[in-house]
Amino acid sequence: MLFKAVLLALIPAIVAVDHPVTVAQGGGLTFTPNQVVADPGDTITFTFVSKNHTVTTTNFSGAVCPPPDGGVGPNGFDSGFLPVVGTDTPQFVFTVVDTEPHFAACKQGGGTHCQAGMTFALNPTEEMTFAEFDANARKSQL
Repeated sequence: MLFKAVLLALIPAIVAVDHPVTVAQGGGLTFTPNQVVADPGDTITFTFVSKNHTVTTTNFSGAVCPPPDGGVGPNGFDSGFLPVVGTDTPQFVFTVVDTEPHFAACKQGGGTHCQAGMTFALNPTEEMTFAEFDANARKSQL
């Protein structure tokens, strides 16, 4: 019986998926890919490959650009600034806790990176699409 309980406890770890996201690929103001659909227990590994950026949750309307320290929402996240020095490529790993949509952006430049489209969506929906979030961020006021 103990073996069965241990086996059942391991199943989520076995089926969890890691979703890699590259931050600032080629020196651009981008997250690649810019959106991910993930289940609770999955992880998203953000690998920073250029300069100094963040991945920080913000609101869908884009009115908060740059995102605030700590991120937005009860399940928000904030990598903090992760500079790339030499060949060091720092990573930030976020474990997905729900299937709700979450939107993030870079807070570098006082919001200019966010407004330039350095945006990311986790579990976007038909009502809250990545395209609309990105457009909202681009027209937000600093």
